[in-house]
Amino acid sequence: METLGTRLKQLRKDNRLTQQQLADAIGVSKTSVIYWEKDENLPKHESLMALAKVLKTTSQWLLSGVPIPEKSNADIAQMEVGIYQDGDPVPEGYVAIDYYDDVYVSAGNGYLNLEKPSNNKMLFPVDLIRECNVEPSTTKVIHVRGESMFPKLKDGQAISIDMSARTIYDGEIYAFQVGDDTKIKYLFNWNNEGKGGFKAVSANSDKNQFPDEYYSPDRIESEGVSILGQYWWKQVVKRIRR
Repeated sequence: METLGTRLKQLRKDNRLTQQQLADAIGVSKTSVIYWEKDENLPKHESLMALAKVLKTTSQWLLSGVPIPEKSNADIAQMEVGIYQDGDPVPEGYVAIDYYDDVYVSAGNGYLNLEKPSNNKMLFPVDLIRECNVEPSTTKVIHVRGESMFPKLKDGQAISIDMSARTIYDGEIYAFQVGDDTKIKYLFNWNNEGKGGFKAVSANSDKNQFPDEYYSPDRIESEGVSILGQYWWKQVVKRIRR
């Protein structure tokens, strides 16, 4: 099965470039190219545009394998998009998702902010959205705060949730609201005190600091607990060592 990684690798070889040479040409690390070719990460928009330019192709072909005529709406995909704001043209092959730089799970008041569309957007490849069965109109990008989901999710890391996916499937990660507190945890159905309850489990192995939380139907009603949406994406980051 052809993927972005296989297409990238083949085109790099066709251009007689090593992974290091390609990395140097677009200003990223060799590790980034390795991860892209293994389909472990997807290039950000700026990197995708640079790849298409160096490899003499289009971003659409890299993403989907579908060729595009030279003179077409694909020209818009050559735009340099840094901070995308509402109303800016969206490059072909991408979809704009609401991005909130001031909303953190486990920080409180997140849901109130998420009710309103954000002027800032993050661009995601359409193919990725389809592959992950995500509904763009109800999907949000927010941030993690705290260590309860470490090492799965790190403090400050950007993540995305689909707010149309609220049915609990055991072992999936969800953002949920408890009063004024917005949380992110693994959720499991838990019906010991009535149907409709759930258990919330942190990824952090320190159970003294991050114990399992149990939400019965009565607690859900009394504390105003609601599922906000299911997690599907995270931004891969690594702290620089100094």
